[in-house]
Amino acid sequence: MITRRSALIAGLALAPAAALSRRAIASIPTFPQGRIRVPSGCRLGYAEYGDPAGPLVFYFHGTPGSRLDVGVVNDEAVAAGIRLVALERPGIGLSDYKSGRRILDWPADVECAAAALGYPDASFGVIGLSGGAPYALSCVGRIPHRLTHVAIVSGHSPMNASGTHRGNQDKLIELVIRRPRITTLGFNVAIRQLHRNPQRFLRSVSNSWSEADRQMVMCRADYRQAVIDTLNEATRCGATGVATDVRLLGSNWGFCLNELPPASISIWHGGCDPIAPVSMAHYFHRQLAGSELIIDPRAGHLTMIKWHAAAILARFSASAAPVLATG
Repeated sequence: MITRRSALIAGLALAPAAALSRRAIASIPTFPQGRIRVPSGCRLGYAEYGDPAGPLVFYFHGTPGSRLDVGVVNDEAVAAGIRLVALERPGIGLSDYKSGRRILDWPADVECAAAALGYPDASFGVIGLSGGAPYALSCVGRIPHRLTHVAIVSGHSPMNASGTHRGNQDKLIELVIRRPRITTLGFNVAIRQLHRNPQRFLRSVSNSWSEADRQMVMCRADYRQAVIDTLNEATRCGATGVATDVRLLGSNWGFCLNELPPASISIWHGGCDPIAPVSMAHYFHRQLAGSELIIDPRAGHLTMIKWHAAAILARFSASAAPVLATG
């Protein structure tokens, strides 16, 4: 059973992929990053990976996460010839906090970012990791004509979706919705613990991971530091941005999956994922007509994107124009 205290601490590791940051060890390269101003006046942080001359693919981080998350697959993005741009949501990392934001605001921000990056009219792809799934799918609903392909990786479904099992962080999500002030205070306590003793904090949150995830992260010093760095970056502006992101994930997304237009969508999921159980992937597959489902029974929440990065990115390198699934 998850207590409030353990949930608040573990909640800061809902979805950190192995990430890269400016504070990582010297052997890890740095990547171009900056901010883009969107029509609301908010500035969104981003970082670029892969091939700068390749087709554009946006990466939407998990909850919590940041623009640093997807640096772990930079080599695969280079090999695939993909320009991979990780875009941070408001209140996360370099992005300004935006009061009252909605998931459905995201597609307009993405189009603005694409224009700022030199793609005012061209198509692009999107990847949504874990809590980034609803943001990727909101693009299917609002800007399907701009999309080459959509990949949902370790995606968290809507709360209490039919036929799904509860993830081991779902109690935390519900608590954030019911008691926002208390949980924001709890997140701030957890952030202080992270800063005081990051290695101890990481060992604590890793208890909520699969064995595959623990083996990948905890057995490598660079990956341990990378997760700590991405948690620090996700909470750069304090707990409010993270708490808002968790609340939106657990609330009504503003659209129904089975009413989205047909699109080229692949769903990638680990069979040993305790944070977003594999039943969530099957739910997405049932709801999204014509989608492709790929399950790795060995993978957990964090390992799926690293182990299958080449295959995931191949979906985008093979798409030069918007492709609609016939479903």
